[in-house]
Amino acid sequence: MRISAFNFSKNRKHLSLTKLRINKILTCMISSYEKILSDGIIFNYADKGSIKEEDYLRNRLVDDYLENELNSIKNSTNNFTVNKEVSEEYRSSLDGLLHNDPIDIHIVDYALKNSWGQNTKPYFAIECKRLVNSVSNYVNDTKKATERDYSRLRLPFEGQLGFIENNSWKHDTVVRLINRNLESNSSIETTQKLVTFILKDNFDASYISKHRKKNKTLFSVYHLFFNYCKITCN
Repeated sequence: MRISAFNFSKNRKHLSLTKLRINKILTCMISSYEKILSDGIIFNYADKGSIKEEDYLRNRLVDDYLENELNSIKNSTNNFTVNKEVSEEYRSSLDGLLHNDPIDIHIVDYALKNSWGQNTKPYFAIECKRLVNSVSNYVNDTKKATERDYSRLRLPFEGQLGFIENNSWKHDTVVRLINRNLESNSSIETTQKLVTFILKDNFDASYISKHRKKNKTLFSVYHLFFNYCKITCN
């Protein structure tokens, strides 16, 4: 079931609930990062084996922290399922063909079934990128979202997480670079560049941007930036 099948003007209450649930997920991600900091954890790339650096950081965040954070807000009706590298089918606007999209962090929120339909499995997708010396790959994830029409119900919100591993960069530096890229990027129709979107007290590295897909559907992207400069080592 495609998201364009829904008339959002008639479902504002459902959309509002969806935003609240996504905010909870994102807040849990921030809390996970804060616990990594308070625990004094160092992720040594020498321990990653054959796993890519980006995937290693994601695995540690999800497996060691995020699942526990999401469990803390579960009850009999509000269940989350979080997985890594789950593939979802989409049709590309570039070639018209079906493809598989392996999603970095795939979170199903069963509490939203009442809003979107009992036969649906609404999911929130979060893509992760290391930010070392360029934001190009990060922006490319936004571009991909504009080109894809997913077969199953995908919420009209995307998540992007940047692991900052450049000592010269703070999150506001990264945001300036991303917005500069979006301004000149003819492949992405941006209706609102990244602006601050506070999700949790004492954490200001959260932002939101708005874009239009090739099929003219509007969607939002929630951005989180975690400073990993002192958390990773080789």
